[in-house]
Amino acid sequence: MPAFKHTMLTTTPAEMDIISAAIGDDTNQARSELDYGKAVVKGAVQNFVLAPADAEIEGFIDSVRGDTVNEGYSFGGIQRRKRIIAEVGANQGVTPMAVNDFVVADTQVAFGTKGYAKVKSGNPTKFLWQVLAIEGTGVAGDKVLLERQ
Repeated sequence: MPAFKHTMLTTTPAEMDIISAAIGDDTNQARSELDYGKAVVKGAVQNFVLAPADAEIEGFIDSVRGDTVNEGYSFGGIQRRKRIIAEVGANQGVTPMAVNDFVVADTQVAFGTKGYAKVKSGNPTKFLWQVLAIEGTGVAGDKVLLERQ
């Protein structure tokens, strides 16, 4: 009998807890669908910014509109729950990521640059994103399916 494996599927938008938000700031902001899926944290002025390395991930960019809010910030949606596909970052270290690991942000690609959210194994305490499946062996560049616990 074949073994069951989680596949790289995400859930429907109604379950993802998507909120509207200002994204980036007035000089560095999300621009288009190239920014979908990037990891973010809350900024200082009621906005979300790219998650810095080692930060607990508060959400992922789900959408970006063409207009701005709050004197120049991008406007879009932030996914705060359920599942998302990310990529093992370059700073994972010598131990490969494994199923059931919890993750934190690794160094993200810049706004306006295509790419998945970069993550690495870590010990978050508040925003618990856990690895459900891995395409590969858990090294840099492998895709991972995350779920918020």
